[in-house]
Amino acid sequence: MDIEYYRNFIAIVEAGSILGASKKLAIAQPALSNQIKVMQRYFDTQLIIAKRGGHRIELTDAGRVLLKQAKAIVENEQNAIKEIADCNSGFSGTLRISLSPSMSIWFIRRYLTGFAKKYPKVNFELHEGTPAVQAEQMLSGKTEFCVANAPLEQSFRFETIYSRKERLVAFFHKNSLFLHDNKPNMLLDDLDGRPVCLSQGCANLFLAVCADSHIRPQILSINTTKLSAMAWAREDAGISIVPAELEEGGTNDLVRKIIMDERLYLDKTLSIVKGRPLSNVAETFLSHFHEEI
Repeated sequence: MDIEYYRNFIAIVEAGSILGASKKLAIAQPALSNQIKVMQRYFDTQLIIAKRGGHRIELTDAGRVLLKQAKAIVENEQNAIKEIADCNSGFSGTLRISLSPSMSIWFIRRYLTGFAKKYPKVNFELHEGTPAVQAEQMLSGKTEFCVANAPLEQSFRFETIYSRKERLVAFFHKNSLFLHDNKPNMLLDDLDGRPVCLSQGCANLFLAVCADSHIRPQILSINTTKLSAMAWAREDAGISIVPAELEEGGTNDLVRKIIMDERLYLDKTLSIVKGRPLSNVAETFLSHFHEEI
């Protein structure tokens, strides 16, 4: 199947009609209609249903499957073109990584800045998202590595290259209304009845451990990112519970306390798609990563 057919199919769906796509692509409407017929014969199924005299189209179930795969095919072609061009121009390329939002700043500081200095012609595409979004990005070929602190969907399709445990840590204002900085660490009991702000990646684990221990914190907010969870603590509105590295200490306005409970760990992982070859730049980064750890 000509890849141009896939591109035009995407354009038709996005325009909502063959006529709309025809104007956008500057391709005659009969030519686009014929392409749809060719694709339907090729896949032996109906892909679109014309509505209101052909002025609007609706996808069939098969059409929705094809749309998803067509986007992946087009994106893979674009990646191949870019990687080949990078090879021809010397060691350069694009490193494409899916990141848990709570880990992006740490990963950039810990691994990517050093790699960028070592290979200045390499550029980066960093995509933040939930484990479900990360899995989709990886399987579609949009990214080659996944840095996560929660299990990915369809985990059997991924290979974990590196794994380590990361503690959940409490951050609160140095003049907190809720806690006092008079102990080196803290217990889960200290959070009973206190307003707590969680990052989404650790929320399920924290709530499950609290329920198991009959601790009932006041859940003030659950936030997509670690930074937004910690913003509440900076305003002394609550206690932020987030995963944190050892080097992430308190600041001028925040106190950091490890919660002394052996259940409050997340597995931080670096993963790739099983059986899928890595690009040259990805292989080079993997070597750099192993040297750093």
